[in-house]
Amino acid sequence: MKMLLLLAAIVAIASAKSVSLLKSEEITDNLKNTSRYLLYEREDGLFEVEEFEKEQVNPELFVSDNSVTFYVYTPQNRAGTQIRASDARNIVRLTGFAANRDTVVLIHGWRNHYLSPINVEIRPALLLSKDVNVIVVDWSPIASANYLTAQGSVLAIGNFIGDFLIRLNNEVAHSLSRVTIVGFSLGAHIAGNTGARTRGLAGTIVGLDPAGPLFTVNNINNRLDPTDAQYVHVIHTNDGVMGFGIPMGDVDYYPNGGSTQPGCGIDVAGSCAHSRSYFYYAESVNDNRYVSRLCTNFSVFQNNQCNVNAASLLGSWPIARATQSGGYFLLTNSQSPFARG
Repeated sequence: MKMLLLLAAIVAIASAKSVSLLKSEEITDNLKNTSRYLLYEREDGLFEVEEFEKEQVNPELFVSDNSVTFYVYTPQNRAGTQIRASDARNIVRLTGFAANRDTVVLIHGWRNHYLSPINVEIRPALLLSKDVNVIVVDWSPIASANYLTAQGSVLAIGNFIGDFLIRLNNEVAHSLSRVTIVGFSLGAHIAGNTGARTRGLAGTIVGLDPAGPLFTVNNINNRLDPTDAQYVHVIHTNDGVMGFGIPMGDVDYYPNGGSTQPGCGIDVAGSCAHSRSYFYYAESVNDNRYVSRLCTNFSVFQNNQCNVNAASLLGSWPIARATQSGGYFLLTNSQSPFARG
């Protein structure tokens, strides 16, 4: 029955101009209540279903220079230069990377690549007015595999990237404390594993709607958690579908409650709300008006019971550390500019 509902969702989206609200709610409820199926929207707008077989072995793909590469951008080299981890010692000569600058590392999600929207949105925003190195991680050879395989590889990929950052620290004197790692979806968990590989010495991790499917509350060995960097800042936008809304950082932000986002309409697969995390972050980099309030939950926030609580800004670069840890809530507009001030 669940498979039929999921297939019905795909057929309805592909063949009709609209899906009834009742049908989309039924589909969403089934997506939330099952660990067997994953409905997702590809970058080309088509929908697919992946079924998780409980007995299926979750293979970890071998991570190497052939499966994870790096694109380095600077204010003087905005076109970017591709390098491999083995080139770390020569990164300055090859790319114009400056060891005395701060560095932002961007890590895309499943079925993405180095030219996917997360990077297209955030990288130019950073280079517009910030004197930073931007390193875009391309793990698309693994990200293009099925979700089970990609999810099972986040630890190995994070370790590989972490080793690369450690080499930059040791070989070109680029301090780990000057590194901000920004990861989206599965990339957020890769960011966590990257930070853990550096023994938490990386300066900041920004988790953009960390992926939910197949991750658990109790197992922190393969997912983002507050110990992974000196400061962990998490933005939740699609809890219960593509995202995982539990607290994972020193501070966790829940725009519009953190599950659905205004302007996304009938967001059956959650892809619109999921992607809002990187749109919000990109917008915040140069004009941050995402004022958030510390609160116990979204209902209390909506009842205006947190208006005098501690305020904090979602996003920005560099990250402004909140004076108090916990969950912060805010409302956004339904279209860009999203921030309300």
